[in-house]
Amino acid sequence: MKKILVLLLLSVLAVFTACTLSDPTQPEIKTIKPGELALNKVVFIGNSLTAGFQSAGVVQDFQMNSFPYLIAKQMGKEEYFEQPLIADPGISSTPGVGVLDFVNGSLVPRGTYTDPTALLLNALLPRPYDNLGIPGAELGDALNTVDGSGGNPFFDIVLRNPNFGMMNQVQQAAALNPTLVVLWLGNNDVLGSATSGGDPSLITPVDTFQAQLAATLAEIGKIRDGKVGILMANIPNVTDIPFVNLLDGMIYKTFPGLGDLPVVFDATFQPVDFDTSAAGELYLPLLTEEGVMSGGSPVKHINLPFLSEYSANGLGVPDSAALVPLLIGFGVDPAIAPFQAQALVQGMMAAGLTPSGVPIPGTLTITEEEEAALVAAVNAYNGVLNGVAGAAGIPIIDVNAVLAQLNASGVDGYSGKYVFFDPANTAFSLDGVHPNNAGYAIIANLFIQVLNQFPDVNIPLVDTEQFRGQYVSGSSKTQKFKLTPEAGQMLQRLFPN
Repeated sequence: MKKILVLLLLSVLAVFTACTLSDPTQPEIKTIKPGELALNKVVFIGNSLTAGFQSAGVVQDFQMNSFPYLIAKQMGKEEYFEQPLIADPGISSTPGVGVLDFVNGSLVPRGTYTDPTALLLNALLPRPYDNLGIPGAELGDALNTVDGSGGNPFFDIVLRNPNFGMMNQVQQAAALNPTLVVLWLGNNDVLGSATSGGDPSLITPVDTFQAQLAATLAEIGKIRDGKVGILMANIPNVTDIPFVNLLDGMIYKTFPGLGDLPVVFDATFQPVDFDTSAAGELYLPLLTEEGVMSGGSPVKHINLPFLSEYSANGLGVPDSAALVPLLIGFGVDPAIAPFQAQALVQGMMAAGLTPSGVPIPGTLTITEEEEAALVAAVNAYNGVLNGVAGAAGIPIIDVNAVLAQLNASGVDGYSGKYVFFDPANTAFSLDGVHPNNAGYAIIANLFIQVLNQFPDVNIPLVDTEQFRGQYVSGSSKTQKFKLTPEAGQMLQRLFPN
């Protein structure tokens, strides 16, 4: 059997290495007309969303609920649909650590491993995978990255070069001679900025994005001499995910002259009123490197990994040295402020808080200005996607609008809330960035609904109800939820370098 596999691999490689990309600046995008769509062979090119990434990593039971696999299953072709299946404990973006699980209200790694490539269950498949989603991939990687030499091991796991002649995602897709290519890239061209606290240097310039999209689509459009269907999706708003918006509106209080500020809160995510006299209110702002109290734009979001450091080490909780000038600024007599500050410190300690006096770093907060830049980038990217798709007659799924609906009113009874607040109905996984099984089922249906608009296509929709309650067994309405420091560190490393 092994000899047959080797011979097959050598014969396939001979074909693959004869394939070369034409000029990537070719502006023409050739694809089939709507009435000619065929679904004989569907190949997916994308990033973590296509790979079925959830809860900070990739593992087989997650991959069997990826939206590409769910689509193949609804088409009755799952037997022939190949993915780079990863064994337990899965591969996360933290080297040597598996995916996250939800156990007794806490996020804990499923396990550890030594060699990520040893977890690849079907490494000897003598052809490219049908699901070519690579976690961490940006739009430009589709044509320009062939291995993990840049620090992302998922390129080695999915592309398996040099065994496949150092072919990129588009070349491997072309080698499968597909009748339809589903392309969903571009999220990571802005998402990495959001998960890093709004760093503008991590946002791909719009003109670069536009050039990369045109080049990628031009190459895909040449497959089967232009007789290939292309289907795309746009980019969701990266500030509309629990990783970013988890604490929005929950821990903010209005301060005269300063506006809304995040304040010290308890284990139930309730702001703590330190005025014990009942004569008024005294909320203590969290210390942040960014924000109006530092002379900058207001802090709009505090990212999810902050929670573990807050509960474990009191990150952002003011100490007496920080409280004295704060109290004086609130109008407290300078002679009394030091004594009141000491009393407040004692009160915080009695409440189980740690007054560290260490500000929340800018890598964990997103200011109003940074949010505006992130939203502007997403809008610009989607403008480019819509323009190119419209000119070429390529259908495009508006995932951006569906995410907004998920947060506002829900989709199929699912919500956009983080697992701590809606374990039974959340459509997001434990990392607060990627969908869970239900979320991917919703996404699968978005693609199926568009495909069903073509003549002679009638793919059954996924029953999203069967995915409800993915985390219920690990939670209860009475227990407190906990983000451990280990899980917090994993979430800070969501994306490969």
